[in-house]
Amino acid sequence: MPTKRLSTQRGFSIVELVIVLGMMLVLSAIGLPRIVTSMSIYQLNAASTSLQNLIEVARFTAVRRNTTISLRQTLVSGQAAFYVDLANSGAYASADPVYIVPTTVQVAPAAAPAAATTGLANTRALGGGCISFNSRGVVDYTNCGGGVQSVWFISLGLTNNVGGYRAITLTPMGQAKSWTASAGGNWGTM
Repeated sequence: MPTKRLSTQRGFSIVELVIVLGMMLVLSAIGLPRIVTSMSIYQLNAASTSLQNLIEVARFTAVRRNTTISLRQTLVSGQAAFYVDLANSGAYASADPVYIVPTTVQVAPAAAPAAATTGLANTRALGGGCISFNSRGVVDYTNCGGGVQSVWFISLGLTNNVGGYRAITLTPMGQAKSWTASAGGNWGTM
């Protein structure tokens, strides 16, 4: 005697599952580039913030120690890095506070807007990879900068050229400020 099947079976057919899976794949493909771009912009903002924080560490260390302290740029294991030269030796030591720039971020990208577009007078790019602070926390131009007072400017960009650019300026009084610019645009405050 044949058994009766229930006609009220619940569940999804394989066709319905394939259609839903296909819709999920299409939506993921649409959203993935936006997510990647957002992650890149986050990395650029994090790099800018970390570098600005290291500048503040150098400044506060100079005040706390009542001496001149420098922030310097160098290569650490082949990567661009900035460090606070605690010993004032001009060479990186493992005890120095350091920020290693991620490989996805480049320092002073060629396509970034010029420093002068910030609107700050006498702005120039970080020359010689060095910024010094004296015991009062103001920028000391005798060690770095050849005695010429200016607003230091450090720009950052992504190696994949998305997300625009970020910059940090440092006034002679030691005030650090973050900037943002789109490709081909001018700098504006963050």
